[in-house]
Amino acid sequence: MRRFGSGLVLSLLAVLAPVACFALDTGTLKGKVTTQGKPLEGAKIYFYKSYEGGFRGKADAEAGPTGPDGLFEIAPPAGRYFILARKSSAGAGSDLAAGDLFAYFGGNPVTLGEGKTINLGINCSPIVDAGEKHKPGGTGIRGKVLQDGLPLDRARVTLYQDGETIFRGIGYASVLTDKEGEFSFNLEEGKFYVVARKRVGDDKMGPLGEGGFFGYAHENPVEVKKDLYTVITLNTSTKLVKVKEGSQDITLGGTAKAGETVISGVVRNRAGKPVAGVYASAYRDSMMTQKPDFISLTGADGVYSIDLTEGGEYFISARNTIGGPAERGDLLGRYEGTEDHSVKIKTGEKLRGIDVVVDPVE
Repeated sequence: MRRFGSGLVLSLLAVLAPVACFALDTGTLKGKVTTQGKPLEGAKIYFYKSYEGGFRGKADAEAGPTGPDGLFEIAPPAGRYFILARKSSAGAGSDLAAGDLFAYFGGNPVTLGEGKTINLGINCSPIVDAGEKHKPGGTGIRGKVLQDGLPLDRARVTLYQDGETIFRGIGYASVLTDKEGEFSFNLEEGKFYVVARKRVGDDKMGPLGEGGFFGYAHENPVEVKKDLYTVITLNTSTKLVKVKEGSQDITLGGTAKAGETVISGVVRNRAGKPVAGVYASAYRDSMMTQKPDFISLTGADGVYSIDLTEGGEYFISARNTIGGPAERGDLLGRYEGTEDHSVKIKTGEKLRGIDVVVDPVE
């Protein structure tokens, strides 16, 4: 039997060691791509670490094309990703055109932990031809929001100047669409990201629930030129439920494993009665003036349960609206168990009894 020298063994171990370490740094992303309720075959899924560049150019990771079942699976390095899906008649890497299918995952960005598995549902919509790309008469953006090709009224269209807020919150400007699904912004020259949302039964800004409508312009960032309206069309898709039970929840602050690190309590009014339909929020910012990092909506019993990505210090408030300053008549309250409304929680801890009392704003 031939024996290997110790030097050769050490050399082999040195080569293999980085491979083993790399494997430990990965997670698994599984999902299903659909369109109009049916599995989408031939879709490619792109994973970007940054929004800069408008998700154009080479992605940090790719999956697909999907088979007849619309399923995909990939094991990229652990980290935070923006996920997009597309199917182009001209093939991968080509510009999207009318009739092609596109989706920006509404739970972006997704944070993938080492050794973790996340299951996603991505719903693509066909791109609708906007006709003329530019019209005279002013400087800004005009367009139409659709749902399955039909006008979507009272959808909120929001502009963002960059992706620092991960395309959430009040943005640079926002308007509601009319009965024809149309909207218009008068702007200065520049580039803007255009996003449309409509929550079921409520057109106020806030987390988009199951069955809500979401659209992200595939042209983003949309360029505005002087003395011209840039014309776009957003064909929204419906937010899907989880692909399978036990998957991770997507929140404003990232991807949180449901039931792992939790702050919970009850929101009540001054009379002690539970208040339903209130957003209990956890902020990393002590001023609590920007977008919340994590949100939970109270049920009929006033109970909320906020899943966090990790432990730390959080500042807790509750409010029945999200976006912009609270207005007269809104319900607003902060956790009163500490002077600065903060709580401290360890990763993996379940912190209960963080109750909040809300009052009408005068």
